[in-house]
Amino acid sequence: MINKTKVIGVGGGTGLSTLFRGLRNKDIEISGIISVTDDGGSSGRLREGYGILPPGDFRNCLVAMSDTEPLLQKLFQHRFDGEDELSGHSFGNLFILAMEKITGSFEKALEESCKILNVKGSLLPSTLDQINLTVEMKDGTTIEGESNIQYNKSGIKNIFLNPNSPIPNPKAQIALSESDYIILGPGSLYTSIIPNLLVPGIVDSLQGSKAKKIYVCNVATQLSETDGFDACDHVEIIQKFTGNMSLDHIIINNAIEDLGSNFPTSKCVEVGHVHDDWGNIILEDLMNPNFKGHHDSDKLADVIMKIIN
Repeated sequence: MINKTKVIGVGGGTGLSTLFRGLRNKDIEISGIISVTDDGGSSGRLREGYGILPPGDFRNCLVAMSDTEPLLQKLFQHRFDGEDELSGHSFGNLFILAMEKITGSFEKALEESCKILNVKGSLLPSTLDQINLTVEMKDGTTIEGESNIQYNKSGIKNIFLNPNSPIPNPKAQIALSESDYIILGPGSLYTSIIPNLLVPGIVDSLQGSKAKKIYVCNVATQLSETDGFDACDHVEIIQKFTGNMSLDHIIINNAIEDLGSNFPTSKCVEVGHVHDDWGNIILEDLMNPNFKGHHDSDKLADVIMKIIN
């Protein structure tokens, strides 16, 4: 039996779900390492009420990786409205919560959810500890909690975990060491990708892995996080938080256009000044024509498969 190429994404729920949606039917083995600092919306309420790790990003990736009936995928993403305590919760988040109570652990809940949704890969938290983000903004303000960053427009100066030394998930570290390709992003730079890198031991596992490292730069800037950033600014931040880890491939969208009403506070990420020692720079039109400001899953998957093949 020929072993399939192992590809692992590192990030959060929105960006990685876009990546996985394009890769799920390719002849590779995909998995994801997901950040656990989300404290807003349904995930935040379930964290506070039940002590569960935030399920929302995992739910999005489960659905993106699933090979099952569209109705079941739609069910997992269904969000309750109304005025009662269910309002704002998605069915998938509640499902993962119930599965954790039945199986006894968040990891087991994800494993069983993968079976039910016929997910061929795996999803792993970077840590199983409860952690939050503490952010130092450029105006000197200190912000506690990922969901509160959006209210300060001065820009991020530095970012930390609270508590600052969570135990890394050993399964995530093993997955990194055994992978053939590690893909950082796409996803929110400071609130999806970097929280994983701040977990002690994760960067060591990244650096120690023989896998080819790929960074997928975002298509659009993000309010309060990357206002005014070009692609090179993104890469420099990634290198800062990975100890100047070498990147074998950097994938950048070069279809620059007005994002219109989809992203009134964001702009397309320009390429900027590319450094000669940055490895293989890949410039492609990766824009989703139907949802500008986001990657097109199939376009991105095609670029990645060209690298692999």
